[in-house]
Amino acid sequence: MNKLVSVVMCTYNGAHYVQEQINTILSQTHPIEELIIVDDASSDDTVQLISQLAKKNERIKLFCNQINLGYTLNFQKAIQLASFEYIAIADQDDYWVNTKLEKMLAAMKPHVACIYCDSVRFSGTIPINPKPNKKNRKIEGSDPIQLAMFNTVSGHAMIIKKSFTKKLPLIPATVYYDWWLAMQATIHGGIQFFPEILVYQRAHENNVTIQKGLSEKQHRNAYRKMLQLHLIAWLAIPNLDATQVKFFKTFHTLWSQSLHQSINIRLFCFLVKHHKELFYYKVRKFPLISAVKVSFLFSFNRGER
Repeated sequence: MNKLVSVVMCTYNGAHYVQEQINTILSQTHPIEELIIVDDASSDDTVQLISQLAKKNERIKLFCNQINLGYTLNFQKAIQLASFEYIAIADQDDYWVNTKLEKMLAAMKPHVACIYCDSVRFSGTIPINPKPNKKNRKIEGSDPIQLAMFNTVSGHAMIIKKSFTKKLPLIPATVYYDWWLAMQATIHGGIQFFPEILVYQRAHENNVTIQKGLSEKQHRNAYRKMLQLHLIAWLAIPNLDATQVKFFKTFHTLWSQSLHQSINIRLFCFLVKHHKELFYYKVRKFPLISAVKVSFLFSFNRGER
């Protein structure tokens, strides 16, 4: 059975790199049916460039927002516009290996809602024979608690099923869309990881999700506020079982308290107690010691306000 694929891409002031990314998508060994591109009110030449490409290839379908929605709501719009059962998500400035879709679709198990591949960040020239990050473990399966605190499922590496997206409420504007999709996927069939680097994520000064120039403490405080918004979203997820609901309520309460307290012993104990799930992604020789260290940094933060 032929698997029909929509690729969805969101653009914003991406004229410098978007054509190269479009070329890697159109040259996939598993052909795509359509490339949905939703531009988020760019002020550079992105729209003009894509319009010219669309005239030459009818699979490219360009939609333009009159006002800037932000990348989460823009990706939600793009996903809703997709026509076919398999939806591959693309960033505007990355580079896809030409066998990405073929390999992932061949490996995708029938029951899963989402499959994602490995990826590597680069700047400058395209990497040759990149190596995976052996310090981090990729999350897969059906346990939303493993995704409660950290996410390894990147949108640019995802293929999701349209039938899965039809079951979902709207994505909250305050969360990372790919983290939210991954969390939902654990409940609607599960997540599968394909252990091969098939996406090269380009790092440059205009990346939305790559924060630069912040100190370690600033990163930690930004993370505290970000996770608080995500925990609110996790609490609103339907179909969690009673144990999961209790977990997320407790985690949200303790994390909220930590935003206003310099010392939170209860949060520290909670994080350590659940370290096997919350820090599952970390591959360490002494995992408990690593978990205690991270838990301490987030629970005892005197002087970081």
